[in-house]
Amino acid sequence: MVGKQELIEKARNPWWQAAAAVALLALVITTALGGFGDASGKPHPLPRSGADTTLRSGAMAVTPRRAWLAHYRPGGRVDPADPQALYLVLEADIENLTGRSVNGYGFLREDVVLVDARGEPTRPDVLQLADDHSTLTGLQPRLRQRVELVWSLPAGTAVPAQPLFGLFARDYVAKAYLNDQGGWMQGAPMALMQLPLRDLRDRVVAP
Repeated sequence: MVGKQELIEKARNPWWQAAAAVALLALVITTALGGFGDASGKPHPLPRSGADTTLRSGAMAVTPRRAWLAHYRPGGRVDPADPQALYLVLEADIENLTGRSVNGYGFLREDVVLVDARGEPTRPDVLQLADDHSTLTGLQPRLRQRVELVWSLPAGTAVPAQPLFGLFARDYVAKAYLNDQGGWMQGAPMALMQLPLRDLRDRVVAP
């Protein structure tokens, strides 16, 4: 059995503090990710907006522009080895409001999700810059960037004519972790974005 003094020493150890912080953050995110649908599976009555409406989550400003469905990734072409591959793309303007640079696959991939009919969220698989389709490596503070969020879907997936995308809130919490360091914590679902879907499955090469 671990003694009281040993527990105290572990609690003071920075490594154990960091491990506990990661575990706590994972618990918060896991809890939040189930929140777009209620116990019956029906979506919550969250505010719903369309294209060109800017939403502010706390950490980001998100302005969805358009959505489309294709057999190729943005900027690419149909793969002859997998011609039925299916990609759903949301193009949006993203502005980092945190005041510091953040990882491109951090807040954005966790906070902007595809929402199915049961209210279940799915994170995008790939994040790309819209201008050259390169991988999004980071979001600079107060710099608006147009981004392509890409979901790889199983071949033959039925996608609604106006798919739903969800946005989580994210707020700065002072002394959020056990080592008294603050951080941007993901909150509850805050809004839904619904855009008409452009069907580009008849094309072989991206326009």
